[in-house]
Amino acid sequence: MGTTKLRIGLASALALGCAGLTYVIVKKKYGTRNASNILNYLKIEIVTTEDHCNAVVEEIRRRSAQHRAIGLDCEWVTEHGKRQPVALLQLSSYDGYCTLIRLCQMENFPQSLKELLEDESIYKVGVAPAGDAMYLAQDYSVFLRSTLDIRHLALLCDYEPGGLAALSLSQLNIILDKSWRIRCSNWSAEVLTDRQVNYAAADAHVAIRIFVKLINEYCGDGLLSWMYKNVKKDCWSNLDDICAKYADLLFKTKQLVKKSDLIKEKEKKEKKDVLNTSKPYPHSIRSKPLYHNCFLQAPDGALLCTCDKKKANWYVEKELADMVVEDPYTVRLRFEPAGRSVGDVGRYYQLTKENKCVVCGSGNSYIRKNIVPREYRKYFPEIMKDHSSHDVVLLCVSCHQRSNALDRAVRERLARRADAPLVASDGKYREDADCKKIRSAARALLYSSRKHVLPEQRRKDLESLLLQHYPEHDEITQELLEEAAELQVVFENVDYESHGHKVVQHYADREGLLRLEEMWREHFLDSMKPRYMPELWSLKHNEERLLVRLQEGRLSDEDRKLLGL
Repeated sequence: MGTTKLRIGLASALALGCAGLTYVIVKKKYGTRNASNILNYLKIEIVTTEDHCNAVVEEIRRRSAQHRAIGLDCEWVTEHGKRQPVALLQLSSYDGYCTLIRLCQMENFPQSLKELLEDESIYKVGVAPAGDAMYLAQDYSVFLRSTLDIRHLALLCDYEPGGLAALSLSQLNIILDKSWRIRCSNWSAEVLTDRQVNYAAADAHVAIRIFVKLINEYCGDGLLSWMYKNVKKDCWSNLDDICAKYADLLFKTKQLVKKSDLIKEKEKKEKKDVLNTSKPYPHSIRSKPLYHNCFLQAPDGALLCTCDKKKANWYVEKELADMVVEDPYTVRLRFEPAGRSVGDVGRYYQLTKENKCVVCGSGNSYIRKNIVPREYRKYFPEIMKDHSSHDVVLLCVSCHQRSNALDRAVRERLARRADAPLVASDGKYREDADCKKIRSAARALLYSSRKHVLPEQRRKDLESLLLQHYPEHDEITQELLEEAAELQVVFENVDYESHGHKVVQHYADREGLLRLEEMWREHFLDSMKPRYMPELWSLKHNEERLLVRLQEGRLSDEDRKLLGL
């Protein structure tokens, strides 16, 4: 009986071994297939009209209801090194419904499509979708929400996060067509070729396929999910628990290293952060508290505000205040302050504040976030810069990155509204082409005298160029060459005006600066949905504070106009 069982066991083991070997051989030979063969089930719709677009948007919404995600990609044409507006937008559902929307052939951007792309409840997945989002914002004033780079999920599942072609091969065994001829083809052509259509649809569809596979794998819903029944999660009904922290977050390609190296680098960075938290860099990661919640009192003992210990000690060291209580640390001023706390505006500065991310509540490490970016606030008048701590909050690293990425859309919108390009074409400094030629000629002649001999005609041409620039000289001398070799070629552009300054000036002349400030606060609340904002934090905080000053007669008519009160 024992011998029979042994034989059966050996036979089973041999059969499993043969099956495994066969699987490896078959997979190696047939496991990877070209996209054109394996994705022949795709239903592709090419859209050129608004009515057709409305229909396909409704259909793709219906088909993406389960996974709450769609694959997304964009194509455009580059002419003479300059990118043209996005010509083609590709969207795909998991079941193979692909729509290729030819924006280059549409008079207007369809409202239904705009609402789909800006719907934050549906993830738009791909590789580097934030770049596509930036171009759509620039070209069509459409601001994508909930973009998700699938490389974040690849890292989460311990895979090497390559490009879309690499992920398609490693995750789906599908070889994408990535020939430069098709990638750089004319996407604005009157009619797209079959190869262009298949290429564009495959890119969008493969992205959503990889997304679903990685989410299922992370939740234990893959082929071997029966082995993990005790830890299996209802991932699709709680998708935000996995994806929200990666939404609209740029993926940094420097992360493309081995997992072991990632862990070592992370440990090294955390150790470095702990050692350097005292450095006063505005965007450095902090592990020490920002809010010390010390109390500052008026001479009569009335509470004025909370402050950090360094500021409280400064008053004491300068003999402007006395320490009253050690814990909580409290100091009392020896002079009457210019103003006292009035109403909720004043009470905001009296409240103690928590050292944690205002969005997710993380308290391990955080970065200061300027809700109104400094590139605008630095041009505000001094009366608005007072009490600016209201618009400085704490965010964890991932929330800070996501918030900065979402700020880009607002900056693009302000650039168009105020005719204030984010990067001025003429720049803060300009280079004088003629001076550069003179300097280059002088340096060539100097170099030739030390290292090698220039051709006679070339030397005469360079000398003639120098003498034209220096008409007071009859001949080329060593002193002249040395002077010309150090000729200044870069000059400050006196006509330059920065993006931030032009935007601030635009609002100062029209709606008032308070509106610009409130717009940034509204954007932060809408885009990040913070759950732990300080008590009494207000959209109209500065307006309420300055109205008090107005009632006290401490605002001029010019200030009122500038602020928009």
